[in-house]
Amino acid sequence: MQGERLITVNGKHFHYSWLRDNCLCPECRDPNSFQKIYDISEAQSPPEPLSVVEEEDTLTITWKEQPIHQSIFPTSWLMAQVNELDTSEESLNKITLWNKAELEKEPILRHDFPNCDADMWVNQLFSLGFTILENIQSTQELESLVCSIGPVYETYYGRLIPVKPIKGTKAVDLAYASVYPLLPHTDFTYLNAGRVLQFLYCVEHNASGGESIVVDGYRVAKDFRQNYPEYFNVLAETPVHFKQFDLHSQYYLCNINPILKLNQKGEVSEIYFSHKNCKPNLKFDKIESFYEAYRAFFKYLKSSDYQYLYRLKAGDCLVIQNFRILHGRTAYDANHGTRHLEGIFLDWDYFKGRHHFKQFQHLY
Repeated sequence: MQGERLITVNGKHFHYSWLRDNCLCPECRDPNSFQKIYDISEAQSPPEPLSVVEEEDTLTITWKEQPIHQSIFPTSWLMAQVNELDTSEESLNKITLWNKAELEKEPILRHDFPNCDADMWVNQLFSLGFTILENIQSTQELESLVCSIGPVYETYYGRLIPVKPIKGTKAVDLAYASVYPLLPHTDFTYLNAGRVLQFLYCVEHNASGGESIVVDGYRVAKDFRQNYPEYFNVLAETPVHFKQFDLHSQYYLCNINPILKLNQKGEVSEIYFSHKNCKPNLKFDKIESFYEAYRAFFKYLKSSDYQYLYRLKAGDCLVIQNFRILHGRTAYDANHGTRHLEGIFLDWDYFKGRHHFKQFQHLY
């Protein structure tokens, strides 16, 4: 169906300006980079079709230009663009929110890395926000896996970050102190790190205690919003300082974000929560309402209803979306056994981009 400024294909509207701007011909789009060459700002007037021919598999538009120009769009390509525009980034891959009881019903949470279908653990990572890979032989094999997807996200901690008991001034994080439980948190709240994927590889674990904890921050936020909408709004609207004072490396780092960051649709897209680094710097009249909301949300995160506990063994690797899944561990006795993990990070955009390349490659 044709209109003055648009055409309807399979029930979806396409504006002529958008169609002209996205012409697929090699004069308008470079065939190697697939980037646009055509400059719509040079057009003398809004794009106007001279003729439109709609067939089963293609839409052909001849434009009223000098010289006359023709655009041919596969219908499948048009539908893919609509789906990409209408669907949020989080929904391009099915997301499953979970609490402890629901997660325990999942048939497979661990994957034998050398022998499993990679799509299984990748899809689970998109769906649940985390996955566990087993039988990775070394940190070198882990690093090779990460680098096959994209460049390592490196901080001043280094490329691979050892997580084991450390004493003295080098113990710049509670993660290095086994005597304390590590409460659910997201990493790098004090850096402008954005969305990163975290790989926590177990080198050795024979200590008593030290069970790993994961919490679905999206699920907690959803329930919290339903039960405490005013508190939810406080945490979504209040900028919070997260700080790290590193005496050993001589850094004083600070980043500011709301604990619950929303996207344009008002959905929680990122969670910034680390009690050990949270140093709110608020006006006096905002402090009481903030801490009421903060305490209530913190209790949700610590509730056994939301926490999934498991024990990592040597060769296991916990992979988590650091912007969705909060992680932690129980306390353990470093005097009777060893718990040694190595962490490595990857920008989520590279992981997502590699996955989406496979999904959309047929359109290019």
